[in-house]
Amino acid sequence: MKIKDPEFFRLIKEFLTCYLPRIRQKSANTVDSYRYALNIYLTYIQESKSKKLKDVGTTDFCQNDILGFLEWLKSARKNEVTTINQRLSHIRSFCTYLVKNRKMEQTDLNEITEISRLHDTRKTEMIYLSIEDMKLVIEQPDTSKKTGIRDKFFIALLYDSGCRDQEILDLKVKDLIIKELGEAELHVLGKGRKYRVTPITKDVASLFREYCKTFHSDFSSSQNEYLFYIIRKGISAQMSADNVQRFLRVYEKSAKETNPGIYHLHPHLFRHSRAMHLYMAGVPLPLVAEWLGHSNLETTQIYAQATMEMKRKAAEKLADNEKSVFKDDVTFKYADDDEIIKKLSGLK
Repeated sequence: MKIKDPEFFRLIKEFLTCYLPRIRQKSANTVDSYRYALNIYLTYIQESKSKKLKDVGTTDFCQNDILGFLEWLKSARKNEVTTINQRLSHIRSFCTYLVKNRKMEQTDLNEITEISRLHDTRKTEMIYLSIEDMKLVIEQPDTSKKTGIRDKFFIALLYDSGCRDQEILDLKVKDLIIKELGEAELHVLGKGRKYRVTPITKDVASLFREYCKTFHSDFSSSQNEYLFYIIRKGISAQMSADNVQRFLRVYEKSAKETNPGIYHLHPHLFRHSRAMHLYMAGVPLPLVAEWLGHSNLETTQIYAQATMEMKRKAAEKLADNEKSVFKDDVTFKYADDDEIIKKLSGLK
């Protein structure tokens, strides 16, 4: 197979294996995001132009093709605005790299950078699950089955920690530590390789114990293994985001049988829900930002755009157990506790 433009493909490899991780110090997850964006763009070019991969080159990165790509993401793949804008940003960065290496003209890059990001109208409304809906979702997995035990723990931990999907998938068994009194904490290496510790409720710690009995029976020797994994052809591998989305679709369908109005379930919805529940409980925004691992407070300000009903509920502080997802949610019970505040702020 003869590649029409070998220098183009050499630069792709250099961009992903050297420039991003070594020069720009991007995390492995971020590099994977760039890799996926380039792969999906190349797929679009092959389909839209009836080209073979070996025939794709720099000339296929132009304003008209990228505009067509964005429309394809929106109409054919039904991607959200945030996803489309991220793909655009990654493609732009790669084109900038091509210019640096004299593989693309600056005038072509100028035309590409003129492409505006899509306006995300969804930002006018914060979508999150209510306490009741969150309880309903957690009840959906059938814990008489192995996968049900795993899925219930995954969903509960995703919500309780407020972590991003990939942060949960990257966890090792040793990252969830149960203290002497039954309380637990999660050690997370998050976006931008920022480290944080998040308190975990006793209820979720209990689910962790039950989960490990089945999935990490030799607990002491499993400490460096992925917390969530799948077995493929007899080999243990890290569970993927696609796997998570598959079982969430199942539980969304079953939850809708009880509540047809429940929102579409996706991992980030649980993060939004936890953040909003914390805010409604009276937890200050800087602590919510710390909980979520936001690098700046502005990102967390969206949770402050609350309705009067939210403000009323915040005044109540969700003090009693019936108003939290877990019956002994330490965050709600001790929202004004100095120890919790210090832990969330990284002082302990």
